[in-house]
Amino acid sequence: MTNSIFSGDKDWKANACLNWSHDSMGLYIEGYREAADKLVHDVVDTGANQDTLVFPIAFLYRQYIELQLKHIIRESRIVVGEKANFPEHHKIDALWDTANALMTKIIKEHDQSISDYITKSDVQTIKTIIAEFVKVDPESFSFRYPNDKEGNKNLDGIEYINLRKLHDHMGELKEKLDKYYLCISLLRDYQDEMNSSYCE
Repeated sequence: MTNSIFSGDKDWKANACLNWSHDSMGLYIEGYREAADKLVHDVVDTGANQDTLVFPIAFLYRQYIELQLKHIIRESRIVVGEKANFPEHHKIDALWDTANALMTKIIKEHDQSISDYITKSDVQTIKTIIAEFVKVDPESFSFRYPNDKEGNKNLDGIEYINLRKLHDHMGELKEKLDKYYLCISLLRDYQDEMNSSYCE
């Protein structure tokens, strides 16, 4: 039986295509970030709904961070010859520590010139923004529910969140994390090329 909600329809421009990519992680990552960006733009343009949209906006940005770090970890582990997986938890500070440690290993063992491209300033920026998120949302619950599992109020003590400022910091974070992913994907492409040439 066809699911009447999750199915295509005649207005094909509104049909989202699924399962066309062999690795859809990048689609999820970009989807969460772009959705958050669009919501921020709507708030800034209209000057309305900031008090309700702040929750999905912040959640979407946090989900973007988590998935991007997990993607970097998985691809980095392939580069260093480890099993292609990532941690299942939602602690983005721990995910960042793992991703950065893997990059340090990649620089040491595969390409020291990466340290000229990914600067200490880049690393500090990522660390600072992630730490800010962890302060208010350590395990991905604060923007999903008004209370935590013990019944305590989430986001207690925070009076304002400027969505434009959040958007701008997330743009900065994206630029830095993209550097990580670019280096890893280039190394992955090189490894695939070398492996295919051995098979010929």
